[in-house]
This record gives sequence, structure tokens and C-alpha cells, in this order.
Amino acid sequence: MKKILLFTTALLLLTACQESLEEKAAREAREVTESKCPMPIGDNMYLDSIVFDIPTLTQTQYFRFTGNSDNDSTVENIVSNNDLKGTLVKELKNTPSYKALMNKGISFRYIYGSTAKPEKTYIDITVKKEDYQ
Repeated sequence: MKKILLFTTALLLLTACQESLEEKAAREAREVTESKCPMPIGDNMYLDSIVFDIPTLTQTQYFRFTGNSDNDSTVENIVSNNDLKGTLVKELKNTPSYKALMNKGISFRYIYGSTAKPEKTYIDITVKKEDYQ
């Protein structure tokens, strides 16, 4: 009887310490932000942070344009000549580390702002479950 009680208690303790997928995503986003951001992405862009919002099941990545790319005309040219959402969906589908999040139906939001004018948002795109499945 003591062995069964001990086994049950140990099992409950082990399962109680397990992180949910959402908690893991939030923790990993925080860790990447604290250890690697701001991270240069190409010549004129930085990844500033990643945030995972558990109540909305949304991972948000904050980018900012710098240098020659940090202006309305350049960003408008990028937007008008590219299928940004389609490119982001393709990237999600081709990145194995996103598979578990996609299976859970997580939304992915990408916000691109300005370095020169921090209050300015150039692009705000959300990729939802129906976009990538």
C-alpha cells in the first residue's frame, strides 16, 4: 500500500511540474528576447523581441527597420512588390520548431516599426490557423 501511495505521489509531482506548450512558448520567447535581442536580421532590420501571449495564443515578433530601409517609400515598395503574408506562412510551414505551435492553432503576429520614429508601425501582419493549415 505504501508503494502505491509513494508511486502515485511521485507521479502527481512529476506531472504537476510539466510545462504546458503555451507556458513553454512564453518562457522560450522571454529567454530569446533577454539573451539575443536586439538581433540583426539582414542589413537594415533588427528583431527587437518575441512575446507569447497565453490568453490569446499569439506569438508576436517585433522588428524594426533601420538605416536606408527606415522610411515610408522603401517599406511601401517592399509591401507592394511582395506577398508578405504568403512568405511568412511559407516560412512557418518550413520551420520545424513551429510545428507544435501550429498544431495547437497558435496565431503569429509580425510587427515592423521604425528605429527613427519608435512610435511608428509600418507593417502589422497576423498569420492565423486558417492561413497556414
